[in-house]
Amino acid sequence: MFEPSVWDFAKFSEECYDTWKVKPDPYRAILMYGGKDISTATNIVFSNGLLDPWTSGGVLSSVSPTTYAIIIPEGAHHLDLRGKNPNDPVSVQKARLFHKNRIRAWIRNFHLLPPTTN
Repeated sequence: MFEPSVWDFAKFSEECYDTWKVKPDPYRAILMYGGKDISTATNIVFSNGLLDPWTSGGVLSSVSPTTYAIIIPEGAHHLDLRGKNPNDPVSVQKARLFHKNRIRAWIRNFHLLPPTTN
Protein backbone atom coordinates (compact mmCIF):
# COMPACT_ATOMS: atom_id res chain seq x y z
CA MET A 1 0.00 0.00 0.00
CA PHE A 2 2.78 2.45 0.89
CA GLU A 3 5.83 2.71 -1.30
CA PRO A 4 9.13 2.81 0.60
CA SER A 5 10.54 6.32 0.95
CA VAL A 6 13.33 7.96 2.87
CA TRP A 7 12.23 10.49 5.51
CA ASP A 8 13.92 13.84 4.93
CA PHE A 9 12.91 16.28 7.66
CA ALA A 10 14.80 19.19 6.10
CA LYS A 11 12.92 18.75 2.81
CA PHE A 12 9.60 18.35 4.63
CA SER A 13 10.32 21.49 6.65
CA GLU A 14 11.09 23.50 3.50
CA GLU A 15 7.88 22.29 1.85
CA CYS A 16 5.91 23.42 4.90
CA TYR A 17 7.56 26.80 4.77
CA ASP A 18 6.97 27.18 1.05
CA THR A 19 3.31 26.23 1.43
CA TRP A 20 2.31 27.77 4.81
CA LYS A 21 5.24 30.00 5.82
CA VAL A 22 5.92 27.95 8.96
CA LYS A 23 8.62 25.47 9.87
CA PRO A 24 7.68 22.44 11.98
CA ASP A 25 9.38 21.90 15.31
CA PRO A 26 10.42 18.24 15.48
CA TYR A 27 10.42 18.31 19.30
CA ARG A 28 7.11 20.15 19.90
CA ALA A 29 4.98 17.05 20.57
CA ILE A 30 7.58 15.62 22.95
CA LEU A 31 7.80 18.91 24.87
CA MET A 32 4.03 19.37 25.00
CA TYR A 33 2.93 15.81 25.67
CA GLY A 34 5.94 14.10 27.24
CA GLY A 35 6.86 11.74 24.43
CA LYS A 36 6.63 8.03 25.10
CA ASP A 37 6.85 8.34 28.89
CA ILE A 38 3.22 8.14 29.98
CA SER A 39 3.97 6.86 33.47
CA THR A 40 2.30 9.90 35.07
CA ALA A 41 -0.84 9.72 32.92
CA THR A 42 -4.13 9.32 34.76
CA ASN A 43 -7.72 8.47 33.96
CA ILE A 44 -7.22 6.92 30.52
CA VAL A 45 -8.45 3.70 28.97
CA PHE A 46 -6.43 2.65 25.94
CA SER A 47 -8.71 0.36 23.90
CA ASN A 48 -6.99 -1.99 21.50
CA GLY A 49 -9.16 -3.80 18.99
CA LEU A 50 -7.10 -6.63 17.57
CA LEU A 51 -8.81 -6.26 14.18
CA ASP A 52 -7.43 -2.73 13.97
CA PRO A 53 -4.14 -2.46 12.04
CA TRP A 54 -3.06 0.36 14.40
CA THR A 55 -3.02 -1.98 17.42
CA SER A 56 0.70 -2.63 17.02
CA GLY A 57 1.34 1.04 17.82
CA GLY A 58 -1.06 1.13 20.76
CA VAL A 59 -0.55 1.08 24.49
CA LEU A 60 -1.00 -2.61 25.26
CA SER A 61 -0.42 -2.74 29.01
CA SER A 62 -1.70 -0.66 31.90
CA VAL A 63 0.79 1.94 33.09
CA SER A 64 -0.68 3.28 36.34
CA PRO A 65 -3.47 2.58 38.81
CA THR A 66 -5.84 4.76 36.74
CA THR A 67 -4.44 4.26 33.24
CA TYR A 68 -5.61 1.03 31.68
CA ALA A 69 -4.99 -0.86 28.47
CA ILE A 70 -7.65 -3.29 27.37
CA ILE A 71 -7.50 -5.79 24.53
CA ILE A 72 -10.65 -6.37 22.48
CA PRO A 73 -10.10 -9.49 20.35
CA GLU A 74 -13.05 -8.89 18.01
CA GLY A 75 -12.76 -5.09 18.10
CA ALA A 76 -11.93 -2.81 15.23
CA HIS A 77 -11.10 0.88 15.06
CA HIS A 78 -13.34 2.71 17.58
CA LEU A 79 -15.97 -0.04 17.58
CA ASP A 80 -16.16 0.09 21.38
CA LEU A 81 -16.85 3.84 21.26
CA ARG A 82 -19.74 3.59 18.81
CA GLY A 83 -23.40 3.08 19.66
CA LYS A 84 -24.67 -0.29 20.83
CA ASN A 85 -25.59 -2.78 18.11
CA PRO A 86 -27.21 -6.21 18.53
CA ASN A 87 -24.36 -7.71 16.47
CA ASP A 88 -21.62 -6.40 18.79
CA PRO A 89 -19.22 -9.13 19.93
CA VAL A 90 -19.11 -9.92 23.65
CA SER A 91 -15.58 -8.50 23.93
CA VAL A 92 -16.85 -5.11 22.67
CA GLN A 93 -19.78 -5.17 25.10
CA LYS A 94 -17.37 -5.90 27.96
CA ALA A 95 -15.06 -3.08 26.84
CA ARG A 96 -17.95 -0.61 26.89
CA LEU A 97 -18.89 -1.73 30.40
CA PHE A 98 -15.26 -1.30 31.48
CA HIS A 99 -15.21 2.25 30.05
CA LYS A 100 -18.46 3.14 31.81
CA ASN A 101 -17.31 1.74 35.16
CA ARG A 102 -13.93 3.47 35.00
CA ILE A 103 -15.43 6.85 34.08
CA ARG A 104 -17.96 6.56 36.90
CA ALA A 105 -15.17 5.73 39.37
CA TRP A 106 -13.07 8.70 38.21
CA ILE A 107 -16.01 11.06 38.63
CA ARG A 108 -16.85 9.60 42.05
CA ASN A 109 -13.22 9.93 43.18
CA PHE A 110 -13.03 13.50 41.87
CA HIS A 111 -16.00 14.50 44.01
CA LEU A 112 -14.36 12.93 47.08
CA LEU A 113 -11.26 15.09 46.75
CA PRO A 114 -11.05 18.23 48.90
CA PRO A 115 -11.16 21.50 46.91
CA THR A 116 -7.80 22.97 45.95
CA THR A 117 -6.78 26.54 46.66
CA ASN A 118 -4.62 27.98 43.94
